[in-house]
Amino acid sequence: MDTRQLRYFVAVCEFRNLSHAADHCNAAASALSHHISNLEAELETELFLRKPRGMEPTAAGLKLLTHAQYILSAFETAASDIRHGQAEVSGNIAIGMPFSVIKVIGGALMRRVIEDLPRVRLLIREGLSGVTYSSLRTGEIEAALIFNPPPDSQTLRTPLIEEELFCIGDPRIIGNSTDPIRLEDMADLPVALLQTGSLSRALIDRPAELAKLEGQARIQLASIAGTLSALKEGLACTLAPKVLVSNELASGELIARPVTDPRPVRTLHLVTALDARPTFLSEAISGLVADLVYEAARTGAWEGARPTER
Repeated sequence: MDTRQLRYFVAVCEFRNLSHAADHCNAAASALSHHISNLEAELETELFLRKPRGMEPTAAGLKLLTHAQYILSAFETAASDIRHGQAEVSGNIAIGMPFSVIKVIGGALMRRVIEDLPRVRLLIREGLSGVTYSSLRTGEIEAALIFNPPPDSQTLRTPLIEEELFCIGDPRIIGNSTDPIRLEDMADLPVALLQTGSLSRALIDRPAELAKLEGQARIQLASIAGTLSALKEGLACTLAPKVLVSNELASGELIARPVTDPRPVRTLHLVTALDARPTFLSEAISGLVADLVYEAARTGAWEGARPTER
């Protein structure tokens, strides 16, 4: 297996057609077919279903596609580092973060990269903290913003902000008042929670309290969009930060009530692999992300968040 085979393989996956992929790669279709066949023989599995009008990746093909894209991106970054002698920040980098974080700093991050780092190609991958953590551990992303990452000895984590969570829902469910509500009383309401497992239970010092809330939840979701739909439809309330629904709170469509006894707070960490080799690119992006998070919390743009000690 070599990079040329992987490039041909990725092209066929993208175009689903051998001739079109060959045109894209400026190579003969027979050459692509030969390399794909050799790759299948080496891996002892079928990577494509050959159809009259094209080629469809198999499950094994789709799995290899994820690895191939990561490997080619790593090769491209390595080549860029060598070409430019690391004299300037350049190359490809992927960073993962939750929807709520993208909502606050995503636009500013993209603008800064476009304006200040013209030789950088940035991939922002959205995902719940648990999914993003897994992507970091498998090497699909180089850095991640994660709420309450689980303890391990393979990652380096830097706390950036602490964020308070609120009982958020339709006034018909939680009332028009913004008075505090006890976590125990919230468990008596119809609740929809994001399905984040141990990461969710790590949000508070008394995990049994949150476990009770999870046990009462009629709906569990692994989707921000699904959670927002449940809130807007008046089906349930949830435990979430204000920034997730800032527009709906401003319009009065939803209400946020502070939670007490205990007060749920989560910490956002910048997480990288402990054995990752530092580069000008990784340091520049990590520093930029941290600065944007701190600034949003300091100026109040990130409501309910406060910076940790720098």
